[in-house]
Amino acid sequence: MKIVKTNLKFKDLGTAPFAIETPPEHIKLHTVCLLVGKRGSGKSFFASNLLDWLDFDRILIISPTYESNYAQFKRLGVAQDDIFDPDDTAVVQKVVDIVNAERDDLLEYRQKLAMLKELKANIKNPYDLQEN
Repeated sequence: MKIVKTNLKFKDLGTAPFAIETPPEHIKLHTVCLLVGKRGSGKSFFASNLLDWLDFDRILIISPTYESNYAQFKRLGVAQDDIFDPDDTAVVQKVVDIVNAERDDLLEYRQKLAMLKELKANIKNPYDLQEN
């Protein structure tokens, strides 16, 4: 494999790799968890309990068995728009679009937080106000 130099520059968006605090007995986030087992072995049971323990703000489910395992997942409060069938050819793009929208919302929130911090500093020292 040939390595080609580029002028690509990466921008740090300000989120540490393990920014989400989890109890010591839980898995560290972010993580990829693959559940493999024969039918009836408890994959959905474990997944629903793990998601409940970790207390996420939003959960996306891509599963062909969601409807048949609804009783296990209903306590998670997953929005109907966040449940996908893996056989849908557009599922990957749908998830990418959701993740991009979440990222944009986070960046907007951080910008507004910085503006609020600046405003609070200006209110403390109103004589230092300068027109930008």
